Amino acid sequence: MHDSNPLFADLKPPAGGLQRLQQSLARSHVVASNRRLRLVLGGALAASLLVLASLLPDTIARQQRTDALRSAMHAALAPPTNGIQIINGAAIELVDGNPGVRLYLVQTASVATHSDRDRKER
Repeated sequence: MHDSNPLFADLKPPAGGLQRLQQSLARSHVVASNRRLRLVLGGALAASLLVLASLLPDTIARQQRTDALRSAMHAALAPPTNGIQIINGAAIELVDGNPGVRLYLVQTASVATHSDRDRKER
C-alpha cells in the first residue's frame, strides 16, 4: 500500500546509511534480548530469595531445637563433677566391665505405703 504522494518524496539513504541502520537495529535487538534475559534472571533470583526467606525461620527454629537437644544430651551424658546427688534416698555405684557405662542402684528412703506392705505379705 504505497500511494504516491507529492508531499512525501522518496529519499535515498546516504552512502553506507542502510548498513548503519541495519547494524543499529541488530544491536538494539541484542540489547533487548539481553534486557529480557536480565529480567528473567532477576525474577528467578527474587523468587528463590522469597522461598529462602520463607524457609529461614523454620530452619532457625529447627537449629535452635537441635542445639538445645544436643546440649541436654551432653549434660546428661557428661559425668557429674560432684558425683550424683540423691535427696531422700541412697545410691550405690555398681561395677561394670565397660568403662563408658555407669550403673547405680538407687533406693528411696520414703516409708512404704500400706498397699506396698500388703503386696509383700502375700
